[in-house]
Formats: sequence, C-alpha cells, structure tokens
Amino acid sequence: MKFNYKITDAGWATCELESSSQQFSFEASCISDALKEFLEAIVRLNPDIDPEFYEDETECSWHQEPGLIEWEFNISEIKSTEENLFFTVKQYEDDSRKHRPFIDVKFSCNYDKFVSSIVTSLESLITEFGLVGYAEMWDGADFPIANYLKLKQYTIDKAVFPAVTETIDDSLKTTTSLEYEMKLLITNLKNIK
Repeated sequence: MKFNYKITDAGWATCELESSSQQFSFEASCISDALKEFLEAIVRLNPDIDPEFYEDETECSWHQEPGLIEWEFNISEIKSTEENLFFTVKQYEDDSRKHRPFIDVKFSCNYDKFVSSIVTSLESLITEFGLVGYAEMWDGADFPIANYLKLKQYTIDKAVFPAVTETIDDSLKTTTSLEYEMKLLITNLKNIK
C-alpha cells in the first residue's frame, strides 16, 4: 500500500492511496487539520508507539468544502507481517452525511509497511516546504511533528520513542531529547534501508 500526501495549493492537500488493485485520490482543505488528525489515528493504533492511548479502532475526518472524507481504521495483531490494518474511506458530497457516500472503499495492508510509506511521503513533504512553509501553506496550522517523529522512530527500529518520565512533587514530568529529535528529523529513511 502506497501513501502519498502532498500540498497542492494554499489550504489544499491531496492524499493518494495505491494498492495492487486500487488507486484513489482524496482532497482535504484546511478547514480541518487533516494531516494531524490522520497521524493521531495511525499512532493510536499501535501499542508500541503510544501504549497509554492505544485503541484497536480509530477514525478521523477531512473536510473538503463542502465534501467530507471519513477514515475508519481497525488493527489486528500488530506484530504480524501479513495484512493487519483494515480501513475504510468514505467520501460524502457534504459534511451533513445525509446522503450515502459516493465513494466507499475498503483497504487492507500491513501496518508497518503503511507507516513506512506515510513517513516517506511526509519526509518529502517537509523537505519540500519546511516546517514554517508547511504552516504558511496550511493556513497557520503547524506540521504534526510529534506524531511524525513517533512514526519515524517506529519505522526505523520498531521501538517506543525514547522519553524519560519521572514524578516530581506528585506530578508526572515527561521529557525527550531535543538533540535526538533534531537528528531524527533530518535522518533520511533512504539512507537507513
């Protein structure tokens, strides 16, 4: 399964999905923070990335002015090397959902391979636009860097993002290494594989 997300114009992005038998393209407008919501849904599916907020079913929506895209994800056996991610994409004419979706497609793939494709696509996106440029093109919304880095870390070594959590004065404090994050941000996946 190939995933390609690109900004096509100020406030507009296109997501292309391609499996061995299907190819679809979906647009998103900056009315919703499409990429942020999508990455949150993907991260929450993996207990190795976010064990505290893991869910085996997640969803997100993208607005299209006036259309709406709904994503519904379901994961089974995260450690599997076979197809273990199943998702549906529904496209509606408007956000009222009063009518049946005019596109209703189902996909199945391997979660790890899908995440790798997402990270590779987003690596190209931020290389092209930069973090500030992304925000300028996406109506001021920041690039979802934290979830991107979690997925990139997972793609590289299948591990939880390195963090230190400690209790200070009865409050939890979690810290990460900015130096490590900056190094991970500029690491090119093509040089690792």
